[in-house]
Amino acid sequence: MKPVHDKEAAAVHVQSQHARILRAAIGFGLVCSALCALAEDKPNDGTDPTRPVRTATVSFEHLNLVGGFRSDTLFLSYAQPVGDAGTSLRLKLPYASNDFTRNTNYALGDVSLKVNQVVEVNPVWGAVASAEVVFDTASRPELGTDRDVLKLNAIYARFLKGGEIFAPALLHSVSISGDSRRPKVNNTTLDLYYVPKFANPKVYMTVDPAWVHDWETRRGYGALSVTMGYKLGPMLGGQGQVFVKPSTSVGGNRPVKWGVELGFQVLAF
Repeated sequence: MKPVHDKEAAAVHVQSQHARILRAAIGFGLVCSALCALAEDKPNDGTDPTRPVRTATVSFEHLNLVGGFRSDTLFLSYAQPVGDAGTSLRLKLPYASNDFTRNTNYALGDVSLKVNQVVEVNPVWGAVASAEVVFDTASRPELGTDRDVLKLNAIYARFLKGGEIFAPALLHSVSISGDSRRPKVNNTTLDLYYVPKFANPKVYMTVDPAWVHDWETRRGYGALSVTMGYKLGPMLGGQGQVFVKPSTSVGGNRPVKWGVELGFQVLAF
């Protein structure tokens, strides 16, 4: 039979082990809670494709087209997350004008509805799939394609050190109905989306080099757009920000020489 002091020592040792385990569990819980709080408090500026956010946007885009023509469009869009499963909807209304004909008055263009679904997201990478329908709603033929167009998109987002994001995407657009006398829409876009990070948290940028291949003409062209934005802070029940988006394209099949878009957004309201 063991001495009483040996039993007491064993009991003290067991209690000490339990105390260490309890402290470790509490510490782990506190760390997890802190990390979750930081993740939730991280401002969402709309540049991360794996983080749906309610957004209202008004923007104006000017395009200098090939052939000496121009196009100007006022865009009104609204994006809304649906439930907690990473699903979101976006409605986009364009009011357009161009000088293809003598009528340069602004009128409704082709309205679009987009569904986004976050398939997977973790600290290292994320995946997003989307489907968009561009409806043949243009008030005049020159303001749209005269066709209903389906766009299917797949995004792979890689989260880099320092908060940068590299998110290549593959998009295919195909006309599914409409005026058979107008050219078919059938093209694929490879987009190399990149989000750098700046020391100033109010400044953000996205860089979009892309290659577009038209399967009808069997020709393609390169495109580049750069979005530069500034976060204004709390307003209208959410977070306001402004942006400018210059763009250009290269190649014999390009439709646009250059363009610029100016916009205002309210997010997370």
